[in-house]
Amino acid sequence: MTFRDVDHILSTSSVRSSELKVVVNGQEIPLVEMAASGPGGPSNGLEVLYDLYRKGSTVVFKFLHERWEPLGRLCRRLSGEFSAGFQANAYLTPAGAQGLSSHYDTHDVFVLQVWGSKHWRLYESPEELPLQNRHYRRPADGPGAPVREFDLKAGDLMYMPRGTVHDATSNEEASLHITLGVLPVLWSTVLKDALDRAIESDPRYRASLPPGFALDPGLRGEAAATLAELLASVAAAVHPRDLVERAASRALVGRQPVLDGHLLDLEGLRTMGPDTLVRRRAELLWSLSHDGPGVSLEFHGKVVRLPARIEPELRQLLSADAPFSARQVTGALDVEGRLVLIRRLVQEGLLTLV
Repeated sequence: MTFRDVDHILSTSSVRSSELKVVVNGQEIPLVEMAASGPGGPSNGLEVLYDLYRKGSTVVFKFLHERWEPLGRLCRRLSGEFSAGFQANAYLTPAGAQGLSSHYDTHDVFVLQVWGSKHWRLYESPEELPLQNRHYRRPADGPGAPVREFDLKAGDLMYMPRGTVHDATSNEEASLHITLGVLPVLWSTVLKDALDRAIESDPRYRASLPPGFALDPGLRGEAAATLAELLASVAAAVHPRDLVERAASRALVGRQPVLDGHLLDLEGLRTMGPDTLVRRRAELLWSLSHDGPGVSLEFHGKVVRLPARIEPELRQLLSADAPFSARQVTGALDVEGRLVLIRRLVQEGLLTLV
């Protein structure tokens, strides 16, 4: 991504979108809110944005991976490597200006400096690994003295763990950097899932505390003993392997679907034949598991259930690196059966027409 690319994205962006923001007095504000009070209203929003930029405001492009395919491809590939969701934001700061005031993010961040340079300051962090609802509260006397200071120049990369307090100022020219936010599955989420499943499966967890316990020390003691028993029994009520499998499903769901050309594929289903070439979508993550009498194919946040007898053919399709047709697939299914399977997977978005 070049500076010229960002200029083009900016000139063609919808100012009515909440994903385009400006930083005013250290705070992100959706441009649509700023434009609504300006002359001409939202229709003149781009001029409002540039006016703010000229005066030192940072322009923030939220979820840019959804509008710039190379970034989308990067996020999908990293998502597969990390088993975590990835999102890309871009920050355009005029020369000699500071964007956001000192803060920390509640997710890990990779910072890619694309254009110009920026002076970064990192501070002592008040909380290790803060959860999403634990936002930074800036002390009245500021974040203190920086523990590290350095410049990022075009081509540099920085990793900031979740909870790192930071701020940054551009140098003698405009600065453009991209942040890749990492959204992993946390152990706290898995543990909450374990408790939720225990509550669903056993009525003891859904019972009330003893009537009158708030004013009776004896009843409070009994309640504490009951709670100890319930907490100890949670481990027996759930299976760690099942919880990790559910966490794996959650990691797959946190990834942007790969569905380019799918509208054309749906139209092409009517004319598909045994020799029509298809391929598995590149960068698509999938999981295949046995599910009672059948198999479950999980991708794009959904589960497609299929008969177990077609598993050999299904694994062929999933592992194929080159385009193939129904006639080229081997196995017990006849050509018509293979075509039915391929049509189903094209319709669901796993395969695409060549």
